[in-house]
Amino acid sequence: MSQNHTSAPPTLFLYTEEKRGNQWVESVIVGQITDFSGSEKFIVVQDPHTAINFVYRIDAATSNLDAVSITPLTEADFRTRATTTINGATFKLKPPEEAVKLLRGKRQWIQDKGAILSVLLQGAATRKVGFVQPRIQRERVTEVMPGVPVEYLRERRAEPDGEATDDSGATAAAAGPAS
Repeated sequence: MSQNHTSAPPTLFLYTEEKRGNQWVESVIVGQITDFSGSEKFIVVQDPHTAINFVYRIDAATSNLDAVSITPLTEADFRTRATTTINGATFKLKPPEEAVKLLRGKRQWIQDKGAILSVLLQGAATRKVGFVQPRIQRERVTEVMPGVPVEYLRERRAEPDGEATDDSGATAAAAGPAS
């Protein structure tokens, strides 16, 4: 995938189980965080509803993204290839195009609900950035049935009830996002 600074940022589709219902949500890939040895690599994805940048560990075997942290870093921070410190360890930042390589061409991922809740609770309790161990155990979703609604970024616009609609006013629905 070739991207330049003027093109749209790369995206992926996250399967989420939320109050709004189970759905695929197109989300922007913000960048990659990696330790200096290269053994720990994380992808940073922005939640389109809250604008929170979540740091995810990739579990390719189950198609899950496990949230491990939140970060205030922006796409601009990742493009500079700077460094950041988390829990006392120094990590390199890489642009979204590098993060896309970690996904190995796969665009559909399942957001682990227990991991995301653990990160949100830890963030609310401590008000600081750091890696979180999952404390909330939920049954892990490893397969998504066809027919789940899809929310595309280009179609998303704020509605009074918070529901995303397309230009015709209908909620986007399909058998799943295009792979």
